[in-house]
Amino acid sequence: MHYIPQMLNFSNNDLNNEGRLRTVFDVGCGVANFGAYLISSDIIAMSLAPNGLFELAHCSRCRIDWLQKDGLLLLELDSLLRPGGYFAYSSPKAYAQDEKDLRIWREMSALVERMCWRIAAKRDQIVIWQKPLTNDCYLERESGTCSPLCQSDDDPDATWCVLMEPCIAPYSDHDYQNSVSGLAPWPARLTSPPPRLTDFGYSSGMFEKDAVIGPIFL
Repeated sequence: MHYIPQMLNFSNNDLNNEGRLRTVFDVGCGVANFGAYLISSDIIAMSLAPNGLFELAHCSRCRIDWLQKDGLLLLELDSLLRPGGYFAYSSPKAYAQDEKDLRIWREMSALVERMCWRIAAKRDQIVIWQKPLTNDCYLERESGTCSPLCQSDDDPDATWCVLMEPCIAPYSDHDYQNSVSGLAPWPARLTSPPPRLTDFGYSSGMFEKDAVIGPIFL
């Protein structure tokens, strides 16, 4: 598991990255040994709350068919990542030793390129992609690119009883101000209001008032 912070050159070779990476979504987790490993780094892993957003998603020895239905599952994963979030993918497809793996790798590479993900690091059969921080790449794509941006009336925060759509949810005005949505590193994040709260009419003053009570229940 130590390969991810090494590949991303995180400080002190720690996935926590000085508190900047706090939540991890582990896809196809098996017996959840990755989540257990992250405890020592003060990282919360495998929180499956439907409205949760994550700084990193992980799929080891990944056998999920991400290409089915025009990449619908990968697009759903994209919606779970914060701006600038990472997807660590470990699979023989990334190493492409035979023609079948090479074909799958090419198709998946083309898909994530259309989604504006970039390769942050790659080693043997491990690749780590990073989601963009802004809407710039989305807006620069050619008209008719698959997958399209979601309609403006789609609510990216709707989570219950909502059908998955093969589209990319663009960021709001406050989502991409800084790396990881402008969130403060952990544990300062507990008492620092995220910029995106203004999208919901929630002021910094309201957040600070709640924060006085909130930590008591942690």
